[in-house]
Amino acid sequence: MKNNKPKLNSALTSRVIDLHDQGYTDDFLSVKDECFLCLQNSENFSLADLNIQVIDQGFDQFSKTYKYIHTVETANGNKGLLIGELMLAELESVN
Repeated sequence: MKNNKPKLNSALTSRVIDLHDQGYTDDFLSVKDECFLCLQNSENFSLADLNIQVIDQGFDQFSKTYKYIHTVETANGNKGLLIGELMLAELESVN
């Protein structure tokens, strides 16, 4: 009997949970023109106001693609994550 249940992204999920435990609790989204949106408070940030580091890469079982995990720290003390199929340098060239 075939198991049709979706596979859990255990490695990716585990890494995100570890980073949440380290205080990276906000979620960031790359919008355009080197701007990023914090989804929790709808605040926009320019790239110059952020410290973004690529931390890890994991395979997403749902989309069948690799995802890059970035930590994001703002000048006003917010800490969060940016997760996507592209690394920051690649995001900049797309936007």
